[in-house]
Amino acid sequence: MFRGRSTVVPAVVLALVVAACGSGASTQASPTAKPLAPGTYTSVAFNPAVTFTVPAGWEKPDDQAVYLLLSPLGDPDNGIHLFAHPSALSQASDCPASAQPGVGASSLELIAWIRSLKGLTVTSPALASIAGLPATSIDISIAPGWATSCPFANGIPTMPLLYNAPGLRWVVAGGEVLRLYFVDVPGAGLVIVDLDSFNGTGFQGLLSAAAPVVKSLKFAGG
Repeated sequence: MFRGRSTVVPAVVLALVVAACGSGASTQASPTAKPLAPGTYTSVAFNPAVTFTVPAGWEKPDDQAVYLLLSPLGDPDNGIHLFAHPSALSQASDCPASAQPGVGASSLELIAWIRSLKGLTVTSPALASIAGLPATSIDISIAPGWATSCPFANGIPTMPLLYNAPGLRWVVAGGEVLRLYFVDVPGAGLVIVDLDSFNGTGFQGLLSAAAPVVKSLKFAGG
């Protein structure tokens, strides 16, 4: 992925590091520190608030109102990304951080739009369950032979995908493989849970490692 806020910058910025967090299995407000001790935490800024349980070896590099990242410790290429209230990302050639006009923000509309993008290979939608709520999943990757690149991607094939106001964008790149879960949280709207392997080779390992964390998710009001 290439992730940035309103300016065009690569993905691996915005991580915040502070002092180490507390331990234990009791539910606690999750700090932006890393690593996370094994236990159950609740997001600080992400809305809707989400509770999650992690084993040893996980961290939480980012916790914003519209974006939350949980990842294996010291592994910037693989992670669980949560997007609140996502929209379709502009398909303009300069890859701006803005929404694509004319695309609805419901799960059905976003899935249909993603499946229509010529630069992506997308699996058929599958029924799933996230946080005890009905969900729909798709796996996506760059289509074979796709060569179009965003200006900031140094020629790597890219496809603009998701946008979150105020200016956070998600662009699929190179060998990246993603599994997206679309879940409508009662009273909070659409949340996408993205199991994302930037180089693609770690995708199956990520699915296995992330499974208990994803299973533990619980949204406030859900």
